[in-house]
Amino acid sequence: GGYVRRYLSVLALVAALGLVAAACGGDDGDGTGSTGDTSATGTTGELQPGGTLEVAMLADVSDAWDPQKAYYSINWSFYRCCLLRTLMGYNGKPVGEGGSELFPDIAATEPEVSSDGLTWTFTLKPDIFYSPPFEDVAVTSGDIVRAIEREADPNASVNGYPFYYSPIEGFDDCGIGCGSNGKTISGLETPDDATLVVNVTHPAGEIPFLFALPASAPIPPDAEDEGLGAAEGHTKDYGRFMVATGPYMFAGTENLDFSLPPDEQQPISSVSVGKSYQLVRNPSWDPATDELRPAYVDGINIAIGGSNNDLYNKVVAGEVDMVADGIVPPERLREFSTDPSLTSRLQIWPTDGVRYLEFNLAQPPFDDIHVRKAVNFAIDKAGMRLLRGGELVGLIAGHIMTDGLTGNLLVDYDPYATPNSAGDVAAAQAEMAQSKYDSDGDGVCDDPVCEDVLAITDEAEPYSDQAALITENLSPLGITLDVKAFERTTMYNKCLDPASHMGICLAPGWFKDFPDAYTFGPPLFGSVSIYPSCCNRSLLGASPELLTENGYEVTEVPSIDEAMDECVALPAGDERVSCWADIDRMLMEEFVPFVPYVFDNTIDLLSERIVNYSFDQDSGLAAWDRIAIAPEAQ
Repeated sequence: GGYVRRYLSVLALVAALGLVAAACGGDDGDGTGSTGDTSATGTTGELQPGGTLEVAMLADVSDAWDPQKAYYSINWSFYRCCLLRTLMGYNGKPVGEGGSELFPDIAATEPEVSSDGLTWTFTLKPDIFYSPPFEDVAVTSGDIVRAIEREADPNASVNGYPFYYSPIEGFDDCGIGCGSNGKTISGLETPDDATLVVNVTHPAGEIPFLFALPASAPIPPDAEDEGLGAAEGHTKDYGRFMVATGPYMFAGTENLDFSLPPDEQQPISSVSVGKSYQLVRNPSWDPATDELRPAYVDGINIAIGGSNNDLYNKVVAGEVDMVADGIVPPERLREFSTDPSLTSRLQIWPTDGVRYLEFNLAQPPFDDIHVRKAVNFAIDKAGMRLLRGGELVGLIAGHIMTDGLTGNLLVDYDPYATPNSAGDVAAAQAEMAQSKYDSDGDGVCDDPVCEDVLAITDEAEPYSDQAALITENLSPLGITLDVKAFERTTMYNKCLDPASHMGICLAPGWFKDFPDAYTFGPPLFGSVSIYPSCCNRSLLGASPELLTENGYEVTEVPSIDEAMDECVALPAGDERVSCWADIDRMLMEEFVPFVPYVFDNTIDLLSERIVNYSFDQDSGLAAWDRIAIAPEAQ
């Protein structure tokens, strides 16, 4: 990912951000993370491992850590850094230091691919062991198959991303109970414990990326060595029984007893859903087999809950080292970005993510494309960004897919550009005047469907302030909102539920799942009937049956499936990138499911204890394994 040309247009800002980002001694690219500051790192100048990182989170992780279900960047950041290794992986660094590149992790080398592109062969490293209680069990190719089979079971992968694995031969046919009772995926073969052969139905250049996703992390065999192993019988709660392969594990994992029937097994004691989690070193992890994770700290404590402002006050007071999912309050951002004595504790990095408003295309008045276009013209994007902290939080977005994923082909593309990105009432009313909900053509909706439209948002700041601004922006169009605020995970679930009849979702964001625009395509815009477990809140392409079942009067919404299918079939390269850029244009002009308003930066505020930080381009968050604590503060 990246914003190369956009960055050139704000060169002075980039220079400032570079100073901010480098001031805390980010990794220097050689894997050591050395700051060269011997007063902070010890007499050798090398980072000194040790200490426990204290992390706060506003909301809980997704699906209680179940790797086949969890589809949330916070989960993924902790999986990659700490808990789960995969065949391929990322190094926890920014894009300039290879952070978007795939590296072998459990795999010994890059996979081999057949000349027809239909067979991929992975070879595993020897002697990679699980955490206790399976410290004597080495990872085998069958353990990877077990994970993919669990992802193929729609009951086990609810809220997950099984659609990504559909190219694997037999994946979609395995169905409920896959991995048990002899149900297997025909396209996965294990000639021996060190070899995994993946057969696909069509050339799919994304296959190596799929084996870096946490859903593919190995699941150990249980005492019976059959079925889904340690996950057997834990369709709904495997995250509380998850056995680690990374440098850390949940405290108490060693007490798991898989010899008992699943309903008699006691979950990991430190996994307290909705309250706290405790990560400690995994004694089975061998750094000699892992070139991707330095794992500096001895442990990570994660506390859930609190208000955004209070949590950052705790960071400033030294009670918390970082907030994993917060938004640095604008006043704190100004304070730490302008005071030279504090800039070393502020990290700002461009992600491959976008913030946007999302329409429900089946819910009036947003079933009318002219209303959706009118809202795009009406929104004060600069004001939305200001409420998040101003220019430092990101670049104004004129389209949906980030520039790094569309080859910078759309850097100057913005079909709803307004003066100073502050909204344009006249242009908005000109669109509204073409709507069926504006009977007299005066640019103001005069139909009752525009009154008290259900708008769902996040209860955390700054979303309430943003909701107030959006409400003000829509007033000249005759649209009023009934704003309902929820905890973040609940907010996403309610926006996704067709039965909620949400009109507009005010607080979503989307970050790439791997470095290909495919990850902005089918997951967000594929027909709901094809991708039932993900993230098409706009109901683009929803079937008449789904609409009728959920009580909609609208019986048809447009679909972009056919156009996307063309891009999916293309091999990696310029033609594929250009195809996805065309999809972005089509979405913005012919379908209009979103109001994109900012291409996100990640901003972290650090406690004084932290002497090394790295931005993980994969998750778009901090690389927890590369954070180091000053020796005197450990």
